[in-house]
Amino acid sequence: MMNSKDKISLAALKLFLQKGYAATSISDVVTECKITKGGIYHHFKNKEELFLETIDYLFDRFEELERTIYVKSTNFKQVLHAYFGSLSNISKVLGTMTGSENIDVNNFYMLMTNVFIKFPQIREKHGKLHLKNQEILVEIINKAQQEGQIKDNIDCETLSFMINALAEGTMIYHIMTDEIDLKEKGEKIFQNLWKSISTEKEI
Repeated sequence: MMNSKDKISLAALKLFLQKGYAATSISDVVTECKITKGGIYHHFKNKEELFLETIDYLFDRFEELERTIYVKSTNFKQVLHAYFGSLSNISKVLGTMTGSENIDVNNFYMLMTNVFIKFPQIREKHGKLHLKNQEILVEIINKAQQEGQIKDNIDCETLSFMINALAEGTMIYHIMTDEIDLKEKGEKIFQNLWKSISTEKEI
C-alpha cells in the first residue's frame, strides 16, 4: 500500500507534468491527492521542496527504465533497437507512473527544459545520471566491438554520445512539430545507425 508521502509525490508529478511548475499550486495538489495542506506540509516544507523530490523520483524511474533495457537485451543490436523504440513509449511510462492517460510527452520535455534553467541542482544531478548511463553504454559498445558485431574503427565514447544526442534531438524536434511519428522515426534511426556501424552483411 502506498504511503502518504508517495501518494503526494505522484499526485504532484501528475499536475506538474500536466500544468507545469509555475501553474501548479499546493492547493491543486491537495485537491488531487485528497490530503490536507497540513498533511502535505508534514512531508514537504514548500512547493519547491515537493517539486525537487518529485523530479528526483521521476529521474530514478527513468534510470531504472534505461537499466532494464541494458539488462534485458542480450546484445548491442537489441540494446540499440530497444533504446530508440522507447522514444514512443515515454508518454505511456509517464502515464503508468501517474495513473493518468492525459500526460503529453511534450509537456514533460518542456518541464525539464524549464527545470534545468530554474533549478541548477536538478540539471547537475541529471547530468551525472546521464554520464553514468553513457559509461554503461560505452562498455556495451566496447564489448560489441570486441565480439565483432560492429566495426573496429568506431570510437566507442563518440558513438555513445551520438546515440543519446540522436534520441534527445528527436524528442526536441517532436516538441516543435506534431508531424513526427516517434515510433516510425525511432525505427528508422535505429535501422540507419545500425547499417552504418554493423559488420553484418546485407542479404
